[in-house]
Amino acid sequence: MTPNMNRLDDIAKKNPFTVPENYFAKFNAEMMARLPEKEVRKAPKVSLWAKSRPWLYAAATIAGIFLIVRVATKNHTADSQLAKATSTTDTYWTNVSISEDEFYQYLEDQFIADGYYNYLYDELYHQTQNM
Repeated sequence: MTPNMNRLDDIAKKNPFTVPENYFAKFNAEMMARLPEKEVRKAPKVSLWAKSRPWLYAAATIAGIFLIVRVATKNHTADSQLAKATSTTDTYWTNVSISEDEFYQYLEDQFIADGYYNYLYDELYHQTQNM
């Protein structure tokens, strides 16, 4: 063995570090005494309006988006024409009493008068001829 390796044997087995008497017992008290005093502030009172404001804003936003989508996708001209036609037709047919046979006879007369009967007959006849 070399002389350098024996130097560890020369060091004493005693711990070179020492702690003062009752150091850990009074450490907490001394540390708290050295810290500055903390100012205790009372928590501010939060009103009901301040608590519910985010939820009301979210609800208003969702309602606004819903209304915008509904208005943007609605067909206004068709609805207004349908409403006019429905209102006049409803008032007319509520005051008329007509049997089912009379109604079908009226439709057939209109069909023949407008020439649709001949048009349909010709279309049907030409389809069967071409097949």
